[in-house]
Amino acid sequence: MLVVTANWAIPDGSVAAPPRMSRLAHLLDEIRLAAVRAGARHDGRYRPIERLVVVLAGDTIDSLVSGRWTDDVRPWQRSRASALRHEAVMQAAVRHARRPLAMLSCLARRGIAVPPADGRGRPMVGARVVVPVHVVVLAGDRDAMLERVGGQAWSARRGISIGSVWNGGGVGVAHGQACDPLIAGDDRPTLRESLAVDLLARFGGAIAERPAAVAAGRTIVRSLSDCEPLDMVWHLNGMVRALARDGRDGFDQAWIIAVWRRSVDEWVRQARRAGCTDEHGEVAAIAAWMHAIGDEAAAGATVREVVATLAAPLPATASRACGDRLTVLGHPTHGAVIQGPDVVCLGPRALRRYGPTGFDRSGVSCIETSPASGPASFPAVVIPEADEGGWRGVAWWRIGERQSPQADRSVTSPILEAA
Repeated sequence: MLVVTANWAIPDGSVAAPPRMSRLAHLLDEIRLAAVRAGARHDGRYRPIERLVVVLAGDTIDSLVSGRWTDDVRPWQRSRASALRHEAVMQAAVRHARRPLAMLSCLARRGIAVPPADGRGRPMVGARVVVPVHVVVLAGDRDAMLERVGGQAWSARRGISIGSVWNGGGVGVAHGQACDPLIAGDDRPTLRESLAVDLLARFGGAIAERPAAVAAGRTIVRSLSDCEPLDMVWHLNGMVRALARDGRDGFDQAWIIAVWRRSVDEWVRQARRAGCTDEHGEVAAIAAWMHAIGDEAAAGATVREVVATLAAPLPATASRACGDRLTVLGHPTHGAVIQGPDVVCLGPRALRRYGPTGFDRSGVSCIETSPASGPASFPAVVIPEADEGGWRGVAWWRIGERQSPQADRSVTSPILEAA
């Protein structure tokens, strides 16, 4: 059985709060349940799975939204100072991730227990057999340095593999950031990197200057880092109104909006200084959109045009190189770039408020991450083993669901409920 999850985005703790541990605990509980359910075969008999592969498809660590990048050192610079800063950020993030990593390490060392089958092809209630587990962590755009900066050391100690692509049985898993219009371009800093470092991290640092606002500010930055960059203004608007209604100490609506707009102005200066993609007025259009908090409609059409322009040169077949039968991507994608029912995407939920075609994902199955206030578990999909070996190329379901969206056959079975 293959389980793919993504976008845990564990930060270094300088400006953003970590994800709730309850989300990981819930995910592990659902994986254990799915491992039992995946034993139900097409012939109606139960046979325990032979192995479990858990793939974290990128952005497990968030090395971009950090207060350590708000001086003259930037993550995209090719300098010794940047490399040392990367190492410091990654080490701090790994320290914050010690509990999630320990839980994954325990899963890899001990395996997962499922009921064995009796002679009639039914699960034996009360008995258990241990299935080996292999955990793989893929690098994404937020943790691209994972393969180079310290990642191999801690992964080897924990029995976790690190890479950029996973393939097996016709299923391919990758992060898929090459299909993101905000990452498209040459060797210059991407708009997504710039928004994370010079807008969101800077905004978090500015909030932290008011001591009474530190805790709530870290929660806000966490929630904004969980959503699509162009949707941050919508999420912020809602959170500011909620904080104003709650009467949270240290916050008032006018102050937080003023801090946000000052951060947007500074982002514009830093993005142009760093040489981000701006051939079509992207920086000005995004800045106008981010500035228009509470009155976004006027700037929405311009941002929609910018996204469409950036997406135009991206290859429409980028996803097909990953898997022959099914491709799972951990990064949000653009409908004009990736199309087809054989692609599953995990990624931040796109509100699509900036235009009806802003992120149209035609024919792509999307398992979306919500912000910090969203569902109890991290997003994940399950691909069970085929009866003949390998993976069932199109038989997958979302963690927590009991029905495969790709088939009429229910993945539940009465004989499994007792097990």
